[in-house]
Amino acid sequence: MEFYEDVLRGHDFTSSDLPINAHFHTWTPETISRLWTIWANNRLLKRQFYPASYYEALLEEAAPHLGKTDVIADIGCGSGTVLSLLRQKQIGVRLIGVDVSESSVASLRTTFGSDPACRFTVGSIARTGLDAASCDLVICTETLEHLFPADFNAGLAEIARLLKPGGALLASVPLEERPAFVVCPECHAIFTPYQHMLFNFTVAGLREALAANDLEMVHVIDPIDTGVPRRTWKRLLKNRVLRPFFPGLTRRLFRVAGVSGLVARKRS
Repeated sequence: MEFYEDVLRGHDFTSSDLPINAHFHTWTPETISRLWTIWANNRLLKRQFYPASYYEALLEEAAPHLGKTDVIADIGCGSGTVLSLLRQKQIGVRLIGVDVSESSVASLRTTFGSDPACRFTVGSIARTGLDAASCDLVICTETLEHLFPADFNAGLAEIARLLKPGGALLASVPLEERPAFVVCPECHAIFTPYQHMLFNFTVAGLREALAANDLEMVHVIDPIDTGVPRRTWKRLLKNRVLRPFFPGLTRRLFRVAGVSGLVARKRS
């Protein structure tokens, strides 16, 4: 795995690489907060969020590997898309939404205010404020790739602390994503457009990071297009034969844009 700063340090940039006072943006908690405040409140940008159907597919793929799901914490719950899906599918008895944004938590308390199964708290992935061994399932979508190195390691440790022995982590991560940069035409800053701080997640690297926190990877999730191929008998062949018995081949043949991720389990 590569962090943003390591990617930049790995290149020997010269003045010819940075014309017109171009410079690489240094992400800070303040600039990250400003970026996501704009994203969350701009109608055009909000349309570029992952649709609920992606997370529905993620939950469906993960379901056989999750085990008990009575108490679920969604860390980095954002606008509550995943929590809404959990309620629709009647997954979980108690749902806890955790987010670092006070305004997001306030909005969620209004949206879910009449639902006694849900409660919300302001907290970071490294400091949720929840009790140890209190959760059967921790969900963490579109969060891990946005963290600074120290927060990534502390976040996995916090997730492990929250989980009961045998409890599960369901996380979305962009597998094998390479760094991509854009440049601002006004200030000439070069930056990663989606504020990703961690790149090139590999299954082996994730397995090692999880194991260091007493978490064992039990399933890898790749997006699969259920509408391809078009003929019904070919879809049945793909979903009933290729997908369960040859998942690697299926992923190569039917790659689509979507949410990839993993299920890990807290060692008993």
